[in-house]
Amino acid sequence: MKALALLLLAAASTASAQTVYKCVQDGQTSYSEAPCAAGQLQIIEVPPPPPAVDKGAATRQERVASQLESVRKQREAREDQARARGAQQAEVREKRCAQLRLEQKWAAQDAVGAADRNRDAAQLKVRRAGEKLAIECLH
Repeated sequence: MKALALLLLAAASTASAQTVYKCVQDGQTSYSEAPCAAGQLQIIEVPPPPPAVDKGAATRQERVASQLESVRKQREAREDQARARGAQQAEVREKRCAQLRLEQKWAAQDAVGAADRNRDAAQLKVRRAGEKLAIECLH
């Protein structure tokens, strides 16, 4: 009983792992932090206690994780909006280019059927429509 109390006292007195010596002498068993002076010797390793759970650290980690998640969602929302704006702008540009191609086609058709005196003006209109198309849509 005395030996058990000594063992418990030795285990509780330190927070790190330590060596406990079990000595058997004349049929009596004793435990100590020092090696046995005489008799049989058995070394017992006492494991360190588990680390204390820091609930504050867990709460801080959850808060940081929540903040990071919020920042990620905001960034993704901005990226989604930018993609939507880009798609909308591309759609508007494509519609404008289609309109300019159609105007160039009509001008070319008008030039083919124009009378001699209007042919130069019609060809100028075709050239200008082509230039406008090139400036707005081929870059």
